[in-house]
Amino acid sequence: MSNINKQFERLEILIATKDRSSLNFLKKMFREINLSSLDILIVNQTSKEVLLKSNMPNIRVINSFEYGLSKSRNIALQNAIHDIVLIADDDVVYEKNLVSNILYMFNKYLNAAFITFKVNDLSGMPYRDYTQSTIQHSLRSIKPLISIEIAINCKVVEELNISFNNHFGLGSTFATGEEYVFCRDILKSGGIGYFNNVHIVSHPEHSSGKEMGSDRVIYARAALAYKLYGIFAFLWLIKYTLFMCKDGYIAFKEIPRKFKIGLQGISKYKLLESSIKKDKVYVN
Repeated sequence: MSNINKQFERLEILIATKDRSSLNFLKKMFREINLSSLDILIVNQTSKEVLLKSNMPNIRVINSFEYGLSKSRNIALQNAIHDIVLIADDDVVYEKNLVSNILYMFNKYLNAAFITFKVNDLSGMPYRDYTQSTIQHSLRSIKPLISIEIAINCKVVEELNISFNNHFGLGSTFATGEEYVFCRDILKSGGIGYFNNVHIVSHPEHSSGKEMGSDRVIYARAALAYKLYGIFAFLWLIKYTLFMCKDGYIAFKEIPRKFKIGLQGISKYKLLESSIKKDKVYVN
């Protein structure tokens, strides 16, 4: 590490949380790290009755009265004070060498708009299948990303004029896909991303099977498919619902209803897209 010129020496951790009134949750997240050594920005989406405050100068808090995960991410990015930031959730556990591992990679790859890292579950097993070597990301490699894998060079992303799409993510119109849309927009705009097979965080185990066949995921993924593929999203939806049935995520008798939910997601996205285009037309 000493052979690399250190252009970046500070990392800011951007935490999205909800309805917090105490900083105690940070102790579980950073159980092996001294909190005073970290720079943290917390966006606490809340009601006016529940406010989060910090008495530590290195931990800043923004209480937001809007909801939606992507809105929270964008508020954090807009208010970050360091160039290199880490996207964080409030239910994970970070590794001791978190900061040095991330900064090392950004100092090695100075052209990176984002770099992703490895996530384990709490038992120490990889959260999903990862390549063993460092790679440059492609549109294909970013498909399985989850937000807590992603660290960002804010200056590069700002120059590319990229932000999280407020229509995607928990609490938004479409409750998934915000990470893929964000990273895809970066790559499509000429930005560069890398993956480094270093474990930085552990996440609770989850049951993806139940989620994959849920109404909200099908609704959101169909909308995302239309954003990506246009009218070919209808063919995608046919294949997707059949795949869901074949792999046991939905029952055969559910196919018509799930397909209809996907169509509703596409219709909703088309309506939003039409509204956005109209707004642009009327802006002088």
